Amino acid sequence: MLPQVLAGLGLLSLISAGCLFWLERLQPLFFMVAVGALAYQVWAVRRRAPNLRTVGMKAILALSLMLNGVVIGLWVALSIRYR
Repeated sequence: MLPQVLAGLGLLSLISAGCLFWLERLQPLFFMVAVGALAYQVWAVRRRAPNLRTVGMKAILALSLMLNGVVIGLWVALSIRYR
């Protein structure tokens, strides 16, 4: 039973390494999708008439921008740290 478990762990490790490789290669795509989504959010809010921009809508947009800023900042810090 132990050889099967070790073989399964080896296969799992190989799959994990392959996924990590592709995730690292696709980072620029994920970044561009996130920036595009933020740009769309800002555009959708700015397109509304000023009297239709509710406080909740502005709060959601501000929170989204702030959270994405934190994630991008941490991503840059980690990429600098582990290179």
